[in-house]
Amino acid sequence: MEIEVKKYTDRELVLKLKGEDHTLGNLLAKHALSHPHVKLAAYVVEHPLEGSPTLRIVTDGQVDPVSILKEVVKNVKEMINDLTIEVSNVLGENL
Repeated sequence: MEIEVKKYTDRELVLKLKGEDHTLGNLLAKHALSHPHVKLAAYVVEHPLEGSPTLRIVTDGQVDPVSILKEVVKNVKEMINDLTIEVSNVLGENL
C-alpha cells in the first residue's frame, strides 16, 4: 500500500490509499466516526476501475486528525487480534 497525503491541516486529513479498496476505506472511516472529536469521516473511490479510496477525516480542532487516525489503526489492530484469539479458541487452533 502507498499513502498519498492530499491535504493536512489542524482540522482535516485527506489521504489517498493507493492499492486498496472499499474494505480499508470503509473500516477506517467507520471507526473514526466513533471518536468524539470527529465531525466527519468518509471515503470515496473516485473511479470504479481505479479502486484507490480517498479517506477524509475532519475534526472539531481539539485533536489532530493524524492522532485520531493512529488511534483508529491501533483500535482496529486490537480488534483483529481479539478476533484471531476468539477464532483460535473456537476452532482449537493457533492462527
